[in-house]
Amino acid sequence: MRQTLSEQKNATIYQYQLVKRKLIRPELIQSHLLVAAILLAFQLLMYQMDGLFSWLFGFAVIQVIHIAIILLTFIRVDEAADRKWVWRITPPWIGFKPANDIKLLLFRRVHRHLFWIGLCAIAALYPWVKETLMISLVTWHLWLLIPRLLLSFSFRNEKKDGILRLQSREASYYHR
Repeated sequence: MRQTLSEQKNATIYQYQLVKRKLIRPELIQSHLLVAAILLAFQLLMYQMDGLFSWLFGFAVIQVIHIAIILLTFIRVDEAADRKWVWRITPPWIGFKPANDIKLLLFRRVHRHLFWIGLCAIAALYPWVKETLMISLVTWHLWLLIPRLLLSFSFRNEKKDGILRLQSREASYYHR
């Protein structure tokens, strides 16, 4: 008998079996994008064109900080396949994300490093940047990482040696 993928209760990829799947509802994505629009409106109302510049420049600076942290984190990683990260602009995974499946432990470690080292890098810039740019840096940093940190939190009870697959509207956790 043939079974289609939708009929299978436990999808399997190679030797891995699907353990948990998190669907990302469109309302969640829309509300996440709305937060970025609210930040833009705040910057425009409070700081006019300087706020718009800070909003755009802050996004670019945070992307550079994130890629630097990712590259520094992978200096000690032995597996070359885990080093492949791509830049995407599809919500909710805006910014750098794993190109392929990634070990849950590695995903959590990289994003923990991104969160804390990113905050430290932003704090180190504090004496030299205007308040509009500082607001943008902090909010963009948090805005980009919140979906990933929530995903990491939702898979916190799963075994760490499993595989995580990020797709546009879902995240799946597989285990042997």
